[in-house]
Amino acid sequence: MAQIALPSIDYMVILQILIIFGSATALLLIDLFIPANQKKITALLALGATIGALVAGPYSNSGVTMANAVAFGSSTLIVNSIILFATAISILFASDAMHKQGIERGETYVLMLLATGGMLLLAQGASLITLFLGLELLSIALYILTAIAYPRIASEEAGLKYLIIGAFGAGFLVFGIALTFGATGSLVLSEIATRIPVTGIERSLFFTGIGLMLVGFGYKVSLVPFHMWTPDVYQGAPTSITSFMAVGSKVAGFIAIIALVQMLGAEAQVITPVLMGIAVLTMLVGSIVAINQTSLKRMLAYSSISHAGFVLLGVLGSTQATGLRAPIFYLAAYTLTNLAAFGVIMVLEGSEERDLTLADLTGLWTRNPWLTGIMALALLSLAGVPPTVGFLGKFLVISAVWQSGYMWMAIIAAFASAFAAFFYVRALLSMFSGTTDRPRMTLDARSSLALLIVAVGIIAVGLMPWSINAIALAGS
Repeated sequence: MAQIALPSIDYMVILQILIIFGSATALLLIDLFIPANQKKITALLALGATIGALVAGPYSNSGVTMANAVAFGSSTLIVNSIILFATAISILFASDAMHKQGIERGETYVLMLLATGGMLLLAQGASLITLFLGLELLSIALYILTAIAYPRIASEEAGLKYLIIGAFGAGFLVFGIALTFGATGSLVLSEIATRIPVTGIERSLFFTGIGLMLVGFGYKVSLVPFHMWTPDVYQGAPTSITSFMAVGSKVAGFIAIIALVQMLGAEAQVITPVLMGIAVLTMLVGSIVAINQTSLKRMLAYSSISHAGFVLLGVLGSTQATGLRAPIFYLAAYTLTNLAAFGVIMVLEGSEERDLTLADLTGLWTRNPWLTGIMALALLSLAGVPPTVGFLGKFLVISAVWQSGYMWMAIIAAFASAFAAFFYVRALLSMFSGTTDRPRMTLDARSSLALLIVAVGIIAVGLMPWSINAIALAGS
């Protein structure tokens, strides 16, 4: 009987993944001994694990391991850092908001770590199986987190919708993986790249498989027409979970899409027209539909859809010369900006359960100038106004698309930005106009720290254009 040959494992390649999953497992047991009214201890332990994984990034080894299923490199380090940063900020937000609203549970932070582990697995995936495992681990944890505000009906409904739509996305992905494996005989991305069929039924099966996988990942990152779940889920989930879901899963999902496009090499031209159409629709639908929204979370949900189109533009505009600097930088800018926007909404909610609208921003300046300034900064960055990081992100993406010869797409992107600016400015004016009889607000230390960090990041990265060079080198 033949023995099973286990692949060799370089644990330093998967160091960050090991820290996150190991910490989640340990924290699940430790939380059993932490009193129900002291779950901030669990939050601090989860935050420490996330920071530990973030610090361990530069000490990881570059290369591949586990039978070429997992890889780590300089660009992966940047992506992992974005994901871990978003998790750390989201933990600070969650520990404040959920405590105030009486829905804080220790398993929340364990699930956030498990979701983060799935994101890291997606970012480091070098095999279709690894990408699938990462996506499903991330998704299952987010389904539970979305519905964790039990017994709130809105949260339970959002979790159920997310579960059903996520199951459709997973089905497309699995079928696509099966067809791709059948056409190439391999699941490793680097091997598939050398076995792409040139003629025959195998070629048709291969590109059908690629298309189905892109549909599966399209659901996760809210590309049109796979976006319909996004506003309902964002609105129903606890805001601290919404911010975590909106940034982390989008970063990891787009890295998986980038991996598939890179795997195709010159053959990517076969699917480029389809991706162009999806990118244009995503930008326009997100920007135009957001104009009619009065709910702040639904407005930001459609805004996130629009931004997904911009990231996809960055992927299409990436060339051998420019590398991945445009999409990766845009994802970093998106993360900082959306964490700030959702963080302010979370603070405004306080202990209330209702969905905030534009009317709730009226006269915010008189209640808390500090909070108003951060929200204004976030809105300006989302609109792409200099010197914020959002401006640099859009500038890089539009420049990359223009230089790649897709001038018409760059023009459409500029128009989509103009449409989006309308509802950002409308929210901005609401904060500085009108009066309110609501009392002045005070911020918890955890939320204040998180908001300060992201606000400084929006300005600091926006004023340091040389940081783009580092990303360009890493992504090349």
